[in-house]
Amino acid sequence: MVNRQQGHRALAVAVAVALVTGGAVAILTGRIALASSNPCTPGTTVYETAASGFTFVCRGYSDEPLDTPLTVSFFDSDSVTHTFTIINRSNVSIPDPSSQSTGHLGSLVKTYGTLVNVTATQGVTVTASLAKITKAGWYEFVCMEPDHFQEGMWGFIAFGVDLPANISFASGAPGPGIAVFIIIGTVVSLTVLAIVLGFVVGKRQGAEHEMPPERLGYPEPSEPPAAAPLPPKSPR
Repeated sequence: MVNRQQGHRALAVAVAVALVTGGAVAILTGRIALASSNPCTPGTTVYETAASGFTFVCRGYSDEPLDTPLTVSFFDSDSVTHTFTIINRSNVSIPDPSSQSTGHLGSLVKTYGTLVNVTATQGVTVTASLAKITKAGWYEFVCMEPDHFQEGMWGFIAFGVDLPANISFASGAPGPGIAVFIIIGTVVSLTVLAIVLGFVVGKRQGAEHEMPPERLGYPEPSEPPAAAPLPPKSPR
């Protein structure tokens, strides 16, 4: 019976930790090292598609040609309007989207300008010329529609070089950024909570299978004897 109780407890802990760990991996791999995922073929035309779920189909372009006139072909396969906007600020990623507003993107565009800024509606393809790039580097592109950047509509494009393998939240500074440390702290806290809950669940399940004392060889506690009735009072 003890082994069964320990087995329930271990299973509860394992399931809880697996769920927390799986969620953590999904979060941490969302933006970090994006450059190596879903690359699109470089060429004189940059093909991009806005897909449902607030995402770009191609989120990482490497080694686009330098000193060459380029064209952007942007197709909107979603049911809402999107933009494809490359901000003219090289080798710097915008900080964590969850902490930025569309107004902040507007201020970046006002300060640095854009390499291209096109808008497409449902089922429409738009084309535009991309400013000729003469110096190797990489840039971030976003959707400027309200809240779309925060939902995940961003990516990176590199000219004359491959995208770095570790593009992250940090704005021009090395390291993963404060957002990653917050995520890791949350994961650790949830893991501790999962272990505690696992022990509680295991203890409760074990209690359901505990044997009564008489099954373990211990005598049942005897009930105290009933008090003797008082004799009747004699008449005076």
